[in-house]
Amino acid sequence: TAARASNTPPKNVLYLIWKDPWMTVSADTYIANMLATIGWRILPRAALQGPTEGAARYPVIDFDAPWMAEVDTVLLSTEPYSFNDSHIEALRADGRMRGKTIRLIDGEMVSWYGSRAIAGLRYLVELAESPRSAH
Repeated sequence: TAARASNTPPKNVLYLIWKDPWMTVSADTYIANMLATIGWRILPRAALQGPTEGAARYPVIDFDAPWMAEVDTVLLSTEPYSFNDSHIEALRADGRMRGKTIRLIDGEMVSWYGSRAIAGLRYLVELAESPRSAH
């Protein structure tokens, strides 16, 4: 696609929206589609296929699940939960996250459709091409 980050390989990402319990988004959300536009696939794929409603749309995840081995990058959204640098440090200290990139992501840029869509795609391309944490 036109928005695809030119020199970055596809990634498997875990996009976290909540803590206690840890929650992610399903594959049929606007967020998942925004990430897919730049070549990022949300995990867990098997549990998140097809139309979903209610809790299935924002499933609780288990860091001990076998699919976690496929995750390259954990994205901590700044909304609706206000993840911050302390959450990055806590996850980096968790042995289950060894070898994974953990970054903050501006939730407004990837979840507010309409007025933020174009800027959100630009933001994602910049994030994908940047090796450092960005938010």
